[in-house]
Amino acid sequence: MAILFEGFAAALQPANLGFILAGTALGVFVGAMPGLNSTVGLALVLPITFSLTPVPALLMMVSLYMAAQYGGSITAITIGVPGSSPALATTFDGYPMCRRGEAGRALGISLFASVIGGVIGAILLMIALDPLSRMGLAFGPTESFALGVFGLSIVANLVGESPVKGIVSAVLGLVFFLVGLDVLTGSPRLTLGVPVLMDGLELVPMLIGFFAIAEAFKAIVSRTGPNLVGKIGATRPGARELVRLWPSIARGSAIGGAIGAIPGAGATIASLVAWNEEKRASRRPETFGRGAPEGIAAPEAANNACVGAAMIPLLALGIPGSASTAVLLGGLRVQGISPGPLFLDEHASLVSSLYAGFLVAVLCMLAVGILGIPLWTRVVRLPSSVLMPIVVGISLVGTFALRGNPFDAWVALFFGVIGFVMLRRGYPLVPAVLGLILGPMIETNYRRALTLSSGSHATFLESPISLLLLVLAAASFAVPVLRRRIIQWRSART
Repeated sequence: MAILFEGFAAALQPANLGFILAGTALGVFVGAMPGLNSTVGLALVLPITFSLTPVPALLMMVSLYMAAQYGGSITAITIGVPGSSPALATTFDGYPMCRRGEAGRALGISLFASVIGGVIGAILLMIALDPLSRMGLAFGPTESFALGVFGLSIVANLVGESPVKGIVSAVLGLVFFLVGLDVLTGSPRLTLGVPVLMDGLELVPMLIGFFAIAEAFKAIVSRTGPNLVGKIGATRPGARELVRLWPSIARGSAIGGAIGAIPGAGATIASLVAWNEEKRASRRPETFGRGAPEGIAAPEAANNACVGAAMIPLLALGIPGSASTAVLLGGLRVQGISPGPLFLDEHASLVSSLYAGFLVAVLCMLAVGILGIPLWTRVVRLPSSVLMPIVVGISLVGTFALRGNPFDAWVALFFGVIGFVMLRRGYPLVPAVLGLILGPMIETNYRRALTLSSGSHATFLESPISLLLLVLAAASFAVPVLRRRIIQWRSART
């Protein structure tokens, strides 16, 4: 409690509170805009955080991350198009409620469930961060190498329709990581004789290119824009209904917290599982998909509980479990902060501010949600042809401002084109980004482990932790492929 009170003293300072409010407002906006999401929003504000100290920078990013998860429900309910993929399950019952004139009621349920889910996710972060960090102190080079491989294998297989495409995307990220000088020998790698590539490719321009510019290009080419149907109803959920929905919210939050802590799973999976389990637990499963309030409460609680839970492996082990936490990791590294087992001890004041900041961000989200719904539903009428060029311009200017180097802007544009081509071909971007981030961890610890073992690869099998993680990584690669083969075999027989 002393740590939490210290954190509130920092988070409620006027400047820090202002950054939390700004992050919350922007988060709701990017969450509500089809084509944008928390990852794009984080990539856009990343250059802004470079001039800030670690506390306001982190508070702004986590508040944006939290609010964007809720913001996706606005368009999911009002136009049947999820503003972001975690809000997909919300469309199943939210949009039918809107069509029968109960959009205000549906939006109120979504907001209330998101707030409760966000609080539960923050509590999970407070409880689990310390023990998981202490567990990570037992990790040496061998275990850290295996952990990096495990983290990469999970994301490569859980994202995208094809596991093979996920693996190819991850390998592509590892290749781009190799550009520059070898960390140990100093010899150039994949520089193509270009002097400017000797320093390697900066992580932040690549993140902005992959997640902001690529998505903008995709939206511009598809020429899709939302069309708001009807008006938002004036009805709001009553106190009795919100109390009645508590079991649904509790189940959704528990599912979101459990799945969110697994690297690679993510809020989309959590919200879909929560909706399905709520339908199974309901006495009236036939009402789901036709406007059941429980079908909104459970997935919205789940995807917001995922935010705090997803921060646990990021901060305790340095493993980002989603695209958004990957961008967060990039922002922390720019601030000179490396998450991992020592994070809690080395940055105690930052951790206390983070704990309190999560709770303050949830309250700000509640206020912004209540006051801003009419505004956001007007903004979602903007066509992609107007909004997305603005996103590209802001991205390039922000990338150039990082170091005042035009090359960084060209790198962001290049990776925006690469990301756009990958999206068009069905290749997921998250594994590539994880390859960029986990590549240094994998290579450095692999070399260190071989040096300590005099070149023997048996060292990776002698450590129980390393052996377990490598077995899990192999299973993570193999299981989706085998599952797909079995499905194809059964389909062929029928």
